[in-house]
Amino acid sequence: MSELDQRGAVHGVFWTAVQSVGVRLFSLVVFVVLARLLTPSDFGLLAMAGVFVALGDVLVGQGFGTAITQRAEIEPAHESTAFWTNMALALAMSGLLWVAAPSVAALYGQTELTSLVRWLSPVLLLRGAVGVPVGLLQRRFRFRALALRSVAAALVGGIAGMFAALAGWGVYALVVQQLVGAALDVVVVWSAAAWWPRFAFSLRHLKDLIGFSSYLLCSGLLGLLSRRGDDFLIGVVLGDVALGIYAVAYRGLQILEQVLAKTGSVVAFSAFSRLQDQPERMREAFYQSTRAASVVAMPVFVGVAMVAPFAVPLVFGEQYAQSGTVLQVLALIGVIHSVSYFNYAVYTGVGRPDLVLKLLAASTVANVVLFVIVARWGIVAVAVAYVARAYVLLPLDLLALRATIGVSPRRYFANLVPALLACLAMAFAVWAVSRLPLGDTSLLAASVSVGVAVYLLILRWVAPALLKDLLSKLSLLFTRERS
Repeated sequence: MSELDQRGAVHGVFWTAVQSVGVRLFSLVVFVVLARLLTPSDFGLLAMAGVFVALGDVLVGQGFGTAITQRAEIEPAHESTAFWTNMALALAMSGLLWVAAPSVAALYGQTELTSLVRWLSPVLLLRGAVGVPVGLLQRRFRFRALALRSVAAALVGGIAGMFAALAGWGVYALVVQQLVGAALDVVVVWSAAAWWPRFAFSLRHLKDLIGFSSYLLCSGLLGLLSRRGDDFLIGVVLGDVALGIYAVAYRGLQILEQVLAKTGSVVAFSAFSRLQDQPERMREAFYQSTRAASVVAMPVFVGVAMVAPFAVPLVFGEQYAQSGTVLQVLALIGVIHSVSYFNYAVYTGVGRPDLVLKLLAASTVANVVLFVIVARWGIVAVAVAYVARAYVLLPLDLLALRATIGVSPRRYFANLVPALLACLAMAFAVWAVSRLPLGDTSLLAASVSVGVAVYLLILRWVAPALLKDLLSKLSLLFTRERS
């Protein structure tokens, strides 16, 4: 890429990182506070309701916001048609969720879910309202506005949730957090986008978008089944407390992935969309993105896998001790996810959401079958199945990348070798520290310090040029863009 292209991409990554790090660090603080104020059962009940709210969210999204970002050329009619379609679906799904709430409660055998699901149903309307404006902001590379919007929503929603928990609202404190955050999200996004839909609807323009969006819808439904199938089966088979313990661990994985693995993926999608007719440049940008992501994200996931068993109960409380074991297993999937998010940015960026659909279909079928088999053996077994599936199906992803933009599996893995070698050395060092007779707080501090030092030393030894390249890209953040 040219220096100007690199500067634009790096600034995009910077503001996406601000969004991810700012939002997730504050979310982590809120999460810790709420975990200490609430019970595993509270988190389990929210996860039960969340399966069906997430289903409505996928149907509301329809991928129209992404389609707005991806299209080479758009007209005002595309924007307005996408918006009114989103809002009609949001209203329908919110109403359906309200009506179906008693059935959801009966499915789990938890009467309190009726009220909980109904209070969560307006979230769908709020999320439907931001789909197109967010797509427009991404299209314009307005990542600073997106970052500030997410930080503000997380801040206000988190504070509201903590006050509700302190007031003794129990699981409804988590509902308050979501509603307040989603409402503020609407206000900030619309202010930043400075856009209003026309009172117009065009079937022709809907057809332009729906081809791309239909694949994303199907992919979203499959992804939901793959991601939340474990929640559903754990809730039905093992109950709300087991699901709450699992949900806390999975939430920890999500925060890590959203800070690290997804930091550059949104920017990559926007950039890859602009390079969809230049496969050689896209392939090189892909190699650079995955190499950088592996160096930054892999050591974090490996480190979490090493320290989770004693760090999680230390931070969240002894009632979540088993969550530490679950997170130790789940963190291993982050090693793959830290680079594979760029794969999906490639597929959607070149207008091939059908590949996303096919890959998700394979992983979803495998996940559901494995979850059904192992759920009776507990939440750790479910986590092991989830991680094992990701490693077994990795070759399918590589074949799709090769067919799409000519990615070489040999070079792909060669890009990951420096980070993997440094991670192995780091893991051995942290394991050695864990043998020391220290208290949990001292052990965590020593493990992190030694792990970071060993990782950086080994990386500098095996790949000095890679570190230099990353530092040069970071320096672009502090230079003025050319006019």
